[in-house]
Amino acid sequence: MQVFKVNKAFRVMIIAQFFNNIGSSFFNIVFLIYAAILPNKTLAVTLVAFAEFFPSLLSVVMGNLADKTKNHLRAWSFARLSQAGIFLIVTVILTFWHGRFDSFIALLVLIFFADTIGSYSNLLMTPVSRYILSDDQLQNAMGLEQAVSITVSLIGGFAGVGLLGLLHQDYAAFSLINAFMFIVAWFIMTVNRHHFKQAEAHIETTQRPKPTQPMWHDLKMTFSYVYQDKLFFQLMLLATAVNFIGTSLNGVFNVTLLHEKSLLIGSFGTTVAMFGAIFSTGMLLGSLLPMPFLSHLTTKQLLAVALTGVLGLELVPIIYPNGSVWMLISFVVAYFNAQVNPKFGAILMKRIDQNKLASVSGLLNTFALSSAPVGQLLFLGIANLISPNISWLIMAIVTLMTVVYIILTRQHDIEKVEKTTETAIL
Repeated sequence: MQVFKVNKAFRVMIIAQFFNNIGSSFFNIVFLIYAAILPNKTLAVTLVAFAEFFPSLLSVVMGNLADKTKNHLRAWSFARLSQAGIFLIVTVILTFWHGRFDSFIALLVLIFFADTIGSYSNLLMTPVSRYILSDDQLQNAMGLEQAVSITVSLIGGFAGVGLLGLLHQDYAAFSLINAFMFIVAWFIMTVNRHHFKQAEAHIETTQRPKPTQPMWHDLKMTFSYVYQDKLFFQLMLLATAVNFIGTSLNGVFNVTLLHEKSLLIGSFGTTVAMFGAIFSTGMLLGSLLPMPFLSHLTTKQLLAVALTGVLGLELVPIIYPNGSVWMLISFVVAYFNAQVNPKFGAILMKRIDQNKLASVSGLLNTFALSSAPVGQLLFLGIANLISPNISWLIMAIVTLMTVVYIILTRQHDIEKVEKTTETAIL
């Protein structure tokens, strides 16, 4: 929290991000509820899930676009106002063509564009963040950003549903409130723009002119840039492997609860809600209150510890199916997992050329998220077609292989190598 108190520019940015996240989080759950009341509700809910996921895959494209953009803050302001404008159009559609499937398709397209613009605007601020934060502030700042995101996600669903109830299921009014949140985020940044003048001037003066090239060429160059840094590329592959496993945990967990009653704590719904709350609480505490000794571990070491916990999580339903034990391990895994992301983000900020920060950030997002549907298809498919326990066993084997790989490549730890190099120079 110290960086929030002493760094005015970061404080402004995090408050604006809070309102932006509220707008995104609230509408996600409400749009899903809206889809569930339509005539073809199964298809509608599936399309919503796809529309929310697909913009993340375009992060690498948005990152390259962000790196080519001049005047990041002006572009960010325009992007936020564009999101607000899109939700005003959504409000009109929900007012006059509510409940129709053809208008729902139009809404899907609009939400897709709003989320894609949101991804672009977030990546625009990556080099700005790098300038306003000192090296020793990076990790704490990343942790606080993560905490804000988790807090909004944790309360967003409940608050969104509650607010919708207070509005008597008036989806148009809800969309209008959503547009207002993006305007608030824009207003906060605009009023406090003077805090970012030096950052903007620095980016403008250091931004190298880039020849006009086809998009595929830019994407290839970004990948080549990351691939040449073998240690960083290794971390990126590990993040992809973790996402391959991690995104399937919830789905296989839900299927397991339907088959293994001993894991239930009360009803199915209560158990799912409790596990969700426990995991989010672990992530939140890990972001805000990290244990001091963990700061001495490298990102790869922390990742190995977190994956060891995931391995325990996967073995519980096979060896000792007990809901309380599973819940405790979930909390520990979430706590350690919350330590990994800020450290990884700090490495990204320090190691990557400022002119390529947004491009590489987008590439990381695309790489990590592209493995998610493959993992879900594999592990959820096995859980449904064969047995949840077989799925857990295969997940455990993949997790164990990843931990063994981390141990075997411990000499190629990016932070250890950097520390050794610095010591040698001194």
